Amino acid sequence: MLSKEEKELCSATLPSDILSNLPENVLDEILIRVPLRDAVGTSILSKKWRYNWCRLPGLTLDQTLWDTTNKSTRFVTRFTDIIYHLLALHVGPITKFILSDIAKLGNYSKIDNLVLFLSRNGIQHLVLKFPKNKPYKLPSSFFTCLQMRHLSLHHCSIQPLSTFTGFSELVELELYEVTISSEMFGSLISHSQLLEKLVLQISSSLDHIQIDAPKLKSFDFTGNVELISLKKVPFLLELSLFSTVAPSPGTGQHDFTKYFESFPNLEHLHLDYRSLQVNIASCPIVWGLTQTV
Repeated sequence: MLSKEEKELCSATLPSDILSNLPENVLDEILIRVPLRDAVGTSILSKKWRYNWCRLPGLTLDQTLWDTTNKSTRFVTRFTDIIYHLLALHVGPITKFILSDIAKLGNYSKIDNLVLFLSRNGIQHLVLKFPKNKPYKLPSSFFTCLQMRHLSLHHCSIQPLSTFTGFSELVELELYEVTISSEMFGSLISHSQLLEKLVLQISSSLDHIQIDAPKLKSFDFTGNVELISLKKVPFLLELSLFSTVAPSPGTGQHDFTKYFESFPNLEHLHLDYRSLQVNIASCPIVWGLTQTV
């Protein structure tokens, strides 16, 4: 406990509003760690706090935000108001953005505008989660987010322009139930030479997946595909492959010895291939694997 003299000394030497006098980057770190609704609510504390939230580099629009808005108002109206205030008041870069739990939204036209806004504001970490029964077709502006480093998409349709050359800065990629062709997926991976983590969960049938990622450390696949080609993955540490395809009649077991020679640094492995075939670039053999390892 401070003595009376010490309290008086503190009162005399410290500013009346310590928080408001902290450096902007420190204030940003405080605000980014609270829900967006609470961060916006700090604007009523004082004039100095009024627009602090407007420069937040990371924004999350999810169920915790929707639950704190007026539920007597239609969801599309609440969503529109929030997006309007973000686009109108935010200043500075937005490096991280998360959007989820928007099943009640009527159409996605306003999200197109939001993605365009993000593409012009330095987005590097993007998470978009859409409902299963209403996937989202990514607009052309999405493919201009060339600073993207972390990307997670749920129930989206990926149909880039012919001029799209990939995300050269991408480090982590997670695709859940997306619509994408085998050719486009292969092109996306091959143009992401810094990729270290890849998660692919897809139930739609693909004929061929080619992984050409020289810095890849973790690959987690669940889905329906006939053939996976693993090329140039010398630093792979974690591999999990689960095929949802039913086993083919008469499929037998195989020797895995040469298979593991392609991953000299592998530390964690889970295989449940059933009838999935895996092609290893350094081995001329195509394996039809049936067992869980």
